[in-house]
Amino acid sequence: MDMVWVKSKVTIPRTVPNVLERKKLFSILSNNRMKKLTIIRSAAGYGKTTLLSLWLKHIDESVAWFTIDQNDNDPVRFLKYLIHTLSFSILNVEQKLNNILDETPPFETIIDTLLNDLDTYKENIHIVFDNFQEIHNPQIHQIINRLIEYLPANARIYITTRTNLELPLAKWRVKGWILEVGTGQLCFDLEELQSFFNSVTNDEQKDALKPLLKTTGGWIAGIQLIKLSTGGMIGNLSSEEILAKASSYIHEYFMQEILLILPQELQDFLLRTSILNYLDPSVCGSITNGLDSLTTFSELEKNCLFIEQVQAHPPVYRYQTLFRHALQVEFQRQYSYEMITSIYYEAATNLCQREDYVAAIELALNGELYKLAHEWIQKYLVEIFAEGHTLLFGQWIQKLRNAQFPVDINMLVLYITTLFSTHEIDQANKIIEELLFKQNKWKWREGSQFIAVSKIFEIIHAYIGYMEDGDIEKAKVGLQTRVNVRKNKSSLYHISLKYNQFEPRILCTFVGAKGKFLPVEKMDELIHVLNESEIRERNITGVTYGLLAEILYEINDLDRASKELEIGLQYGLHFQDPGLFIPMYLLKARIYMTKKQFEEAHLLLLEAMKETDKPYWIGMVYIMKAQSYLLEGNISYAQEEFFRVTDFINYRIASKNPFYLLVQGKILYAKNQLEEALQIAIRLKEGATQEKQIVTLIEAGLLEAICHFSFGKEDFALTVLHDALELGVSYGYYRTFIEEDSIWPLLNKYWRLRQHNKGDTFKSVPLAYVNKLLLNDSTEDEFFTNFTAREKDVLQLLAEGASNKEIAQQLQLTEGTIRIYLTEIYSKIGVKSRTKAILWAKEWLGF
Repeated sequence: MDMVWVKSKVTIPRTVPNVLERKKLFSILSNNRMKKLTIIRSAAGYGKTTLLSLWLKHIDESVAWFTIDQNDNDPVRFLKYLIHTLSFSILNVEQKLNNILDETPPFETIIDTLLNDLDTYKENIHIVFDNFQEIHNPQIHQIINRLIEYLPANARIYITTRTNLELPLAKWRVKGWILEVGTGQLCFDLEELQSFFNSVTNDEQKDALKPLLKTTGGWIAGIQLIKLSTGGMIGNLSSEEILAKASSYIHEYFMQEILLILPQELQDFLLRTSILNYLDPSVCGSITNGLDSLTTFSELEKNCLFIEQVQAHPPVYRYQTLFRHALQVEFQRQYSYEMITSIYYEAATNLCQREDYVAAIELALNGELYKLAHEWIQKYLVEIFAEGHTLLFGQWIQKLRNAQFPVDINMLVLYITTLFSTHEIDQANKIIEELLFKQNKWKWREGSQFIAVSKIFEIIHAYIGYMEDGDIEKAKVGLQTRVNVRKNKSSLYHISLKYNQFEPRILCTFVGAKGKFLPVEKMDELIHVLNESEIRERNITGVTYGLLAEILYEINDLDRASKELEIGLQYGLHFQDPGLFIPMYLLKARIYMTKKQFEEAHLLLLEAMKETDKPYWIGMVYIMKAQSYLLEGNISYAQEEFFRVTDFINYRIASKNPFYLLVQGKILYAKNQLEEALQIAIRLKEGATQEKQIVTLIEAGLLEAICHFSFGKEDFALTVLHDALELGVSYGYYRTFIEEDSIWPLLNKYWRLRQHNKGDTFKSVPLAYVNKLLLNDSTEDEFFTNFTAREKDVLQLLAEGASNKEIAQQLQLTEGTIRIYLTEIYSKIGVKSRTKAILWAKEWLGF
């Protein structure tokens, strides 16, 4: 056989400049250098070849590299290239072995001769078979089998492949001959992703990469294409925006490297099933053309074709996110609108028949089957709310409305509650106006099919109205009117509404009027009305108890707050509403922290996590755990717990959450990273001002004030503090101020400034309110700690500019006694002159 040797097939491939070194994988390879065989197996684009290229250059030992292509599937050609590879790099045996090969002996003879020659080599030899998935010939498998079985001690073999190997791996595993490196190890981890995007320098930016890691699954080729398409600037982009920018590159890669080299039947299978989030073989069978889905998925998994099993019994799979996205693009390109609609219909109907109504509705909406989706939402309305799919319900209704599809009134009323729970108040008010218009025109509330939601409509109106004006008589109309329908005839009557989707405090929700809370006596009136009505056992009553508990805590009535929160907690657990029971757990933890019972707080928060499987609410608990450690003074533990938050909440969502930002700012302040803490405080205030969130405005104001004070900008700090106090006194806030230990020096300064009538611009805040806050300052001012009452009087007059004679006259003492007092004062404050003592006294008294 005449051969033309391609030099690049027998040399180590070049790597791009500044390629990322896989230090963790280098360590694995280094620790397993005595293994006979190293198998690196994964789909395309995970860096198999690059890893080996870098590793073998790194160890600087003899390497024979054979890059295999589809032409090498002939045993004779394979052996000739193997011989040439070894001769090119290590052994001068090509002529001898080729002469033997020309005599057409059994292949074992050639391999045995080669093995003997390898054994004579005095150094370590590394033999690489790259792209071994191109080999399908059983004879070549036998050649490799014999080569490995009798490999001399100085030789190592490396195989890279995209597919399973037809070799006796089970036997070799037992003998301890093999190192296997798979997809999970080849994927970039978060640290490697951070290094790849070398502009990422701190933990916050590292957290911002977590969504990208989830989207790509650590697939290196996809990450490279994303960096290329975005210019490496991904910090402010959502996963959807990143996908949109990189879509054409990723699609082209998958088409060329994967899809177009597969049989047409398998291509069709992949495209059709790409519409499904989860690949249930029985569902896939309804939309594919005869292929056995289970067998196909099993083969795809064996061949590393960007698929993973997510459930064993019964088996369920899913495609890697970027692969699925590329398939969907091609699906839309190749098939007609009618065919696409038909495939969506078949799959959605199959899912609905299996009572997987959530997946069915999602699929129907994705396939623009709006009538079908609307029908199913109506059918499963009670289940949707009972099983906690409130946010999904809101998204579904919005999709229907965006498509100009007429939505049923029952669903529109429930949509209002969803909008309120997610703070989309403007949109909710538009729906209310729309329903009021329909009431005037068609009197829909008089229809028997709308009686249950008509009651919900009344409750929402009455509740919001009471929160705004406190008129209990008006509230009674909506809250105490009986539902004129037998409960067992209206399934909607049994829907348990959720009034909070993401706030860690009920105070911050529309139920809590975004922090503009009512006096306790008004809340007591409301609870009395609720308990006298038929909705006393509904979730809204539990939410009201939760709100009352938070108000009681805020005004420092901790004993009663503890009692009311237990009622709210029981409602939340009964209705399985994390939007109620998690805020109650957090409030209970706050009360423990107030009493310095930090161990009890941590145990309680662990208990809270066990009550929910919702990642978002678990993330909220971790934020509170971080705050608890911060109050204990344990900054490192606080930071550790804080960094765990983004394991549960997408960073882009977390980084917009006021509670997350507030604790992040406090951690930065505790670490003396004042500029970063200040920027977070300002950002928080801007968001809170836009959202009109009173609690967050005060908390952000306090953080901003102490940052300015730490920078020495007292005038700024005092002005910002005054703005926060102005809000606090307007709405009755108390604990939010006294929980912030760092505020005491600045608050004392503010108080002294006001006391001496130098703060007329601040007179909108009553001094009595400030005094009430200062009563809780357990860290008494350094200024007052070591002074007697008479020494304080002397300092006061000294700061006002009085001479010794004038001080003596006012205090009815002799000038000699005054001089003795001054000497003692100078000693205590560490000064030696009257001038410095006067400056010190003026500073601390706010002159």
